[in-house]
Amino acid sequence: MSKQNMINQYREAYKSINNSISKTELIYPLTNRGFFSEINNLVLAALFCLDNEIKLRLCTRNWVGGNWNDYFTPLLEEYKGLIPVPSDVFSEKRIDVFFKMYHKKIKGRKILRDDIWNKMRSTSFTEKHFSFPELGIDGPIFDAKRQLVDILLDYNKETAEEIFFMKENDSNFVKESFGIHIRRGDKVTGKTKEAELFDVELYLDKVQEINSEIKKITICTDDYNVVENFREKSPEFSYLSFCDSARAGYFQVQYNDTKDIKRKRAEVIDVLKDANLLINSKIFIGTNSSNISRFVTLMRNNIDCYSLDTEWSPL
Repeated sequence: MSKQNMINQYREAYKSINNSISKTELIYPLTNRGFFSEINNLVLAALFCLDNEIKLRLCTRNWVGGNWNDYFTPLLEEYKGLIPVPSDVFSEKRIDVFFKMYHKKIKGRKILRDDIWNKMRSTSFTEKHFSFPELGIDGPIFDAKRQLVDILLDYNKETAEEIFFMKENDSNFVKESFGIHIRRGDKVTGKTKEAELFDVELYLDKVQEINSEIKKITICTDDYNVVENFREKSPEFSYLSFCDSARAGYFQVQYNDTKDIKRKRAEVIDVLKDANLLINSKIFIGTNSSNISRFVTLMRNNIDCYSLDTEWSPL
């Protein structure tokens, strides 16, 4: 059986398992966080729900990315009820108290913020061995999350064509290159700063340390200045990047405030394209403080993956 047929079989098995649970459920709200932050947390929640026999449904009404089926073939049932699901796990507005009471007390549902967010991050959960043979899962959380990504992220035809199409020369270049992910913008600056800024030289030093014979680098970044810095610092390398020359860093608040639906979709497609490039590169270098890096490392099965900051984490 081909890998794709096997994945399709696992998807049907997951749907059957999830839909058979009637005792309790979690409606997972996609919100205004970064795309891969949402995906990584959703997959973690899906594993927690499987392990605790909780039915999982989606709520995308507040998702800045659009609708789930804009990018994926639906697998999880969508919640379309009149009462919104409390979506912010970091703060609680007054109206959320009423929403929570309705879902938790009246409908008997789990609330992500109250019941699951911290538990799915606990060592008692993340250090477990997971076994769901009907889903192809039998191992630690790394293996379990990797398998669930394949099950849950079933790209629709339009999205798959946009993400995976590449000229043959570019495809060959990527496969023979270092794939480097560098995030700028609000990731390393401003009030929402989440990580330290690593200079281009540090990536080039890592390249030399790992394999000095490879002279090709694929750069995935949100800031075109990064591409120019690489070319200035090490012109002896050949470079490939699809970053637009007008890009000067990604800022989540600006993205959230954008009303142009086509522009929002284009941003999501760009980040999915970058992830695909990095997954298919010969060697990957990133920073595991980034959700994209953690996702890429997961999908590469941690083969030839290097992080300039933290170790891989399931969180």
